[in-house]
Amino acid sequence: MHILFATLGILAAAAFWIYRIRQAEDHTRTALEAAQDVKAAARRFGFRTRANQHPTEGVDDPRVTAAALLVLVAEIDGGISRTEQDCILDQLQHVFQVSAFDAEELYLFAKWLAGQSTNPDDMIRRLIKRTVSLGGRDTLPDLMQMVSAVGKADTGTPTDDTLQVIEKLKQLNA
Repeated sequence: MHILFATLGILAAAAFWIYRIRQAEDHTRTALEAAQDVKAAARRFGFRTRANQHPTEGVDDPRVTAAALLVLVAEIDGGISRTEQDCILDQLQHVFQVSAFDAEELYLFAKWLAGQSTNPDDMIRRLIKRTVSLGGRDTLPDLMQMVSAVGKADTGTPTDDTLQVIEKLKQLNA
């Protein structure tokens, strides 16, 4: 009888470890797919890494830098809520006239780009400068409207940080 219990114990332990290994494999596969999605979006939007340059300089599409700015505006208050994410996706679809799929890809790549700097204020400044450089001053009214909408997404009123970003945009527009 004790041999039967020992055999069952060994089988249970083996089943437990097989289950754990499969779980780890699933998590790894999910992480790899997310990384591949970002790489595919980066290629699609023309991102190229350049030696000794900030990642914003590798972007050639003003929609990407504008989307990254929206991500940073949403993250300023401690993270992106579901409401803010939905607002960003809605703004990308309507202002840039892209499909839901394209807006999602743009959002994923913009989220990666926004995370490439440890200093959000510096990154905001760089993104504004790059967006205007790529899209011209004509992009500023739309950009202000988008930033305002994302800043208001959670509470209905823009935060002080959002107002500072809008003020930076207004200074460029003057």
